[in-house]
Amino acid sequence: MEPRRHMELRTFLASEPFAIRPLGKDELPLIDEALTHDSYSEENPGTPCNGRLEFLGDAVLGLIVCDALYAGGVGPEGPMTDAKQGIVSNANISGRVLERLPSLDNMLLVGNGHTDRRGNSVLTEKMRADAFEALVGALYLTRGIGAARDFVERVLLRQSPGVEAREEGPVGPSPNHLGDP
Repeated sequence: MEPRRHMELRTFLASEPFAIRPLGKDELPLIDEALTHDSYSEENPGTPCNGRLEFLGDAVLGLIVCDALYAGGVGPEGPMTDAKQGIVSNANISGRVLERLPSLDNMLLVGNGHTDRRGNSVLTEKMRADAFEALVGALYLTRGIGAARDFVERVLLRQSPGVEAREEGPVGPSPNHLGDP
C-alpha cells in the first residue's frame, strides 16, 4: 500500500463515525480491500476487490438490523421484515452514507469509468451501499461484532423507526448479546 493511501485510511478511520485508534497492522489492508471496487481491481490486476467483504458484511448487517428491530419491539415478523428491507435497501444505505460518512465516495478506489474529469469518484447507490457492507464485513473481521454493530448504528440505525438506540461512544464492543465474548 502506498504511504499516501495508508495515511488517508488512517485519517478516514480516526474520524467519525469510526473514531478508531490505534489500528492494528492487519486492519488497514482489509479496510483498503473493503474500499476497492471491482472496476479498480479489473484495471489493476492482483488488487483484491471488496466483493467477498461485501458478501460477509451483508450478512452481518442483516443480523445487526434484525437484532435491533427485535429489541425495539417493532412487532410481528411482517412489520419487522418490512422495516429491515427499508433499512438495508441500497437507496437508504446510500442516503445515510452521504449524510453521515460523505468521505466514503472519495475513499473508494474505482476504475476510470467511475470518475469525473477531475478524478473524483462518481458512485451509484449500489456501489456506495456495497462499499458500506464491505466496511461492515471488514470491521467484523478485524474488531468483532460489537464494532460492526456500533458502526451500523451510527450510520444506519440512529433515528430509524422501531430501532432501539444506544448511547454514543467510540466504535468498540457492544454491551448487549451481540457483543464479543
